[in-house]
Amino acid sequence: MRRKGATASVVRSPAVRITVALCAAAVTIGTSRPLAAQEAVTFARFAAQVEANHPEALQAGLVRAQARSAVQEAWGGFDPKFSLAVGQKAYKNDPYYTYVDAGLKIPTPIGADIKVGFERAAGTRVSEDRITPRQGLLSLGVSLPLGQRIITDERRTALSVARAQRQIGDAEQQALLNKLLLNAAKAYGDWYAAFQRSAIAEEGVRLATFRFDAVVQRVRNGENAPVDTLEASLEVQRRSVTFAEADNELRAARLIAEAFLWDARGVPVSLSAGARPVLDGLERTPIDTLRLSGWIASVSARHPDVRKADGRLQAAQAERLLARQAIIPFAEAFVASLGERNQFGELRDSDRWGDNYKAGLDVTSSLLLLRERGKASRTEQKEEFARLDLDLIRRELAYNVRIALNDVVLLERVLVTQRANVIAATQLRDAEQGRFLGGESTLLIVNIRERLLLDESVKLASVEGKLAAARAALVVAVGDASLVP
Repeated sequence: MRRKGATASVVRSPAVRITVALCAAAVTIGTSRPLAAQEAVTFARFAAQVEANHPEALQAGLVRAQARSAVQEAWGGFDPKFSLAVGQKAYKNDPYYTYVDAGLKIPTPIGADIKVGFERAAGTRVSEDRITPRQGLLSLGVSLPLGQRIITDERRTALSVARAQRQIGDAEQQALLNKLLLNAAKAYGDWYAAFQRSAIAEEGVRLATFRFDAVVQRVRNGENAPVDTLEASLEVQRRSVTFAEADNELRAARLIAEAFLWDARGVPVSLSAGARPVLDGLERTPIDTLRLSGWIASVSARHPDVRKADGRLQAAQAERLLARQAIIPFAEAFVASLGERNQFGELRDSDRWGDNYKAGLDVTSSLLLLRERGKASRTEQKEEFARLDLDLIRRELAYNVRIALNDVVLLERVLVTQRANVIAATQLRDAEQGRFLGGESTLLIVNIRERLLLDESVKLASVEGKLAAARAALVVAVGDASLVP
């Protein structure tokens, strides 16, 4: 079955620009349907829809959002905490005691905690150390680590790790998008090449059919031998098989490309019946190889894989610092100024602290420090592993940039050569066609020349599709689309 409008796209595509003389007059290929009747789908438009609505792109956004939520969760370690405890006891009409103990603890980023408290005790059996004024007793104090946790502690480490995870999440989002767009670019390039191959094969059938009709007429007029009709008929059948295979490949490539398209509601969408891929915007800017050193420098600092590895290293360093702190004995001092409920403003008066205070010192330490030393050693090894991983990733990415750039440069050179091959094959076919019309050549030679032209045109379409995918691979290797034209 012929696809309407396919031949029109062939004429205007960079892959095929051939003009033939079929009889005594020249006939331009592919005028069966205007190009405007088809919908051109550029890669920029295709990729924008993939990035906006594809489930993997949305998942990448969730990875970033989760990392930011983890930072908020880590800040929860510095969230002020309010506590209230009430206890009461009475026996045989004797009110033993009523205890009220309320407090507000305000953590600070330097490891100290500010504490505000209120105590009130009443009853006949109140413990002597818990006796308070009738209005209750206020306290304003601070607890300060003196050994372990003086440099860092669990909550500060958790915040540092969460910030590193945020960096990892941002980089992971970009890495997932890069991978998705690379796969989409390969699918688009395959679709483009398959579309061109199918259009070229269809055009070959049309030419062979036209030539067959012309040969039949020439045989009837006695200008050609009857055997020429067999040659022309065989060529029609041969090209029909090639077109059927190319059309089947096009359907498969179109479905693969279509699988990347979703709408804003999360529903898969289909390409329109007249959609055709074009290389607008992908073939115009040559790659400057002199920018290689700048790309490698950017890769070493900004590539998503480097940022992820650096985030893992920062997290490992924070954990190592906390583990080394654990070797130091735990020591925490607490001091608070005391006053009655109506004396809150005087609690900060240092002159009262000598007679109105409570204080304490808490010291704890393992004797052999087996667990602490083991954890410190393990976290040091984890940090070194992360450091080596970062160095390895930077080196591998530099190689990937060079390899991707080499692929693009090679395909750009091949593209220039292949376009010249199509022009040369067109000239050979046209010359042979002229000789055939003048009676100096045979239909077999004309068909051979035209097969060469069709084969070279198919190769050109394949190179163009590969170059589009190679450019996308270079963007992923560099890690920053803004750096690659």
